[in-house]
Amino acid sequence: MSEKTMIIVIVSLLGIGFLSVLLVAVPWVAGHGASSWKQWLIDDAIVIVAIGLFVFGFYANTKMD
Repeated sequence: MSEKTMIIVIVSLLGIGFLSVLLVAVPWVAGHGASSWKQWLIDDAIVIVAIGLFVFGFYANTKMD
């Protein structure tokens, strides 16, 4: 992978992460998100699955020959 492509990928991942924190995590912590426990559990499950997929993808990428 060339350096230019790697920089573009890293910047876009950081941008997506920044937007997700602003649009998802901040309202959730502030209490303006879902009000029921069921919705909180669903939201937490989605976040945990997304983190797991990211970690798995990163691990798989480091093992590629």
